[in-house]
Amino acid sequence: MKTYSNNEEWHDKEIAPRLLEIANKCKEKNISFISSVEYLPGERGETAFISKDACLEMVMLWILQKTGRNIDSFIMNLKKYALKNGINTDRSIYMNAFKQGE
Repeated sequence: MKTYSNNEEWHDKEIAPRLLEIANKCKEKNISFISSVEYLPGERGETAFISKDACLEMVMLWILQKTGRNIDSFIMNLKKYALKNGINTDRSIYMNAFKQGE
C-alpha cells in the first residue's frame, strides 16, 4: 500500500484541483496547458490539456511530462508524433540515428 507524504496529500487536496480548473478553462478556449508539480524528489503531479493545434514545443513538454526520466521513451514518442504529423526531422542528429531501423 502506498504511503502519502504531507506534500503529496497537500498537493492532491489544494493544488491539483486548482490546476485542473485552470486546465479546463484553457480547454474551453482551445489553449494548451501543461503543469508539473514535484511534491517530492521524483514524485510529480501532472495536469495537461494539449490542443490539436499545439506547437511542437508544447507537445514535447507534454511527452516529457508523460515519459518522466525515461529518455528512450521520450525520443521514441517524439519520433512517433513527428512521423504521424509529417514533421520533418531530417536535420536532427538524434532522430536520424533511428532511420537505419525503420
